[in-house]
Amino acid sequence: MLEKHGVDCESFQVLDEKPTDVVVGRTPGLLKPSQGEEDPIQESLLPAGEDDRKDRTGGMLYGNGQSDYPDAPPSVKLGRTNYFEDCAQVHTAYVTLLGYVSSGVFSITPVNIDSPMSVYCDQTTDGGGWTVIQRRFDGSLEFFRIIDAYREGFGDSSGEYWLGLDNIHRLTAQDAYELYIELEDWEGNVKYARYSTFSVGAGGYHTLRVGGYSGTAGDGFGTDQPTTSYRYQNGAKFSTRYFDQDASSVSSVAELHGGGWWYRGMAYSNLNGPYFRDTDLRSNNNGMGVLWYQFTDDFSYSLKKTKMMVRPTDFSTRLANN
Repeated sequence: MLEKHGVDCESFQVLDEKPTDVVVGRTPGLLKPSQGEEDPIQESLLPAGEDDRKDRTGGMLYGNGQSDYPDAPPSVKLGRTNYFEDCAQVHTAYVTLLGYVSSGVFSITPVNIDSPMSVYCDQTTDGGGWTVIQRRFDGSLEFFRIIDAYREGFGDSSGEYWLGLDNIHRLTAQDAYELYIELEDWEGNVKYARYSTFSVGAGGYHTLRVGGYSGTAGDGFGTDQPTTSYRYQNGAKFSTRYFDQDASSVSSVAELHGGGWWYRGMAYSNLNGPYFRDTDLRSNNNGMGVLWYQFTDDFSYSLKKTKMMVRPTDFSTRLANN
């Protein structure tokens, strides 16, 4: 199965016992544990060469082939030219060879992408295999950016980041993908929205294709609304400041909401909106913040944590067959 995806099985060094950290990559090296992170980073795929050490989202990958801890466990190595296409393949390879997998930062190379890009792999939610395309949890990263930034991606895969519209397009074009959105409010309540179909179109407008909602957070993309509704976001183009592609003739919704998103008009959601820490001052006068209206039925409520992630729709079948 691994050889089918170009993975050299002989390059793996199977460990005698489960390590604390597992590292995969062309230049193995352990990531320093992050301080104050919501999720500990346990794994990293590191590209070779100084120029390649900067990840595709603009952040720097840690690790230079030398462990920061002398007692660190041995690495599991992958061949120099072989990369996984997404976090689902990471999951399958680890479970097949080691019997377990952990969440963390990896480098993947989807089809039609020349260089590896750094992503966070969620290997715990609903069986794992999720490639995270957006993550926010402390407001440390500014999301009110122009279209070029949203196309290329920004942030660091070990923290808050946006993977980039071009990368998301190539990722979701290589297979049929589903979308899982995990949301948390300031009271610690966690809900999710799941869509059985999800893809982002090619450059220019990066049109959203999404449908098949299920979950507890409500349908923030408004796929249950009439197709003529401004809140129906399936088929919407991506808009940012100075790049107004919404259907409203009155104003730029991206300017009003304060972040890049798929808009027709005033939407039920914008997970890239401004991050409000002053939760006691929530009001429509401050803007809409990190919005998923159905979570609280309140347009002025700005969420604390968001995580958008994708996985092949046949992942569960692959897992069962494997």
